[in-house]
Amino acid sequence: MTQPNGGYRQDQELRARIQAFSPDEPGIVFPFSARLARENGWTRAFAERVVEEYRRFLYLAMTAGHPVTPSVQVDQAWHQHLTYTRSYWDDLCGRVLGRPLHHEPTRGGSAEGGKFVDWYARTLDSYRAAFGHEPPRDVWPTPAERFASKAHLRQVSDATHWIVRKPRLPRESMAAAAGFGALLLVGACAGMGEPGWAAIGVIVVAVIIGIVVRAAQGSQPPQPDARRILSRSHRRRARRWGGGGGGGGLFFFGGSDSSSDCGDSGGSCGDGGGGCGGGGCGGGGCGG
Repeated sequence: MTQPNGGYRQDQELRARIQAFSPDEPGIVFPFSARLARENGWTRAFAERVVEEYRRFLYLAMTAGHPVTPSVQVDQAWHQHLTYTRSYWDDLCGRVLGRPLHHEPTRGGSAEGGKFVDWYARTLDSYRAAFGHEPPRDVWPTPAERFASKAHLRQVSDATHWIVRKPRLPRESMAAAAGFGALLLVGACAGMGEPGWAAIGVIVVAVIIGIVVRAAQGSQPPQPDARRILSRSHRRRARRWGGGGGGGGLFFFGGSDSSSDCGDSGGSCGDGGGGCGGGGCGGGGCGG
């Protein structure tokens, strides 16, 4: 076995087993990938790509030799697979991986944040070493992109809710549009010749401007430089990123002791913060 990335090791036999595994049960009308697409509002083609990247993440979890953290998209596939209990525990962990792969909630708190930025960056490095190319950006964003947004992912039914995407115009354009609309409304109210209408118009304009400015601020999350994030001390990075969005989990391989080694693999696991929680997984560490 080669070690192109520090503790990383190739295992072609394991890789072939994982590649041959599919959570899609053959011959059913509504398979795993179709459910994944529906639950996340993805196309079926994109969901199938995420499942492929989930397989690659599983391989990295077993071979990287360091804690690894998935992207939000890959973590969504992992979350769903855990609900297919026979497929996950019996087929994947029992027959393919040969050991349990646990997914547990994050402990939270600001001290966790910087750690997961580093783990995710190392996961991307091991991805390049294992597969010989860059991770696809639409499934594996940069560390800065992965952890920049503080938004929470929530599942809602489109049968009972209208879902409207936030505008993504530059703030300057939205402010200009708001100002122009305000002038038109004030002019229309003033033209009525009624002071009461003009006062109402001013109040309405103020409310509209507040809503537009807030939407503009929410539509453009900050994009800090990943190199600056990863070069800072653990404490400063943890302070900067905080505990993420309240989801995620600590992940490790099963056993009786969460800090012990399991044979050759070693490692620990953890969560990625932001969004639905991203989670991470050690390269073969034991633990319950």
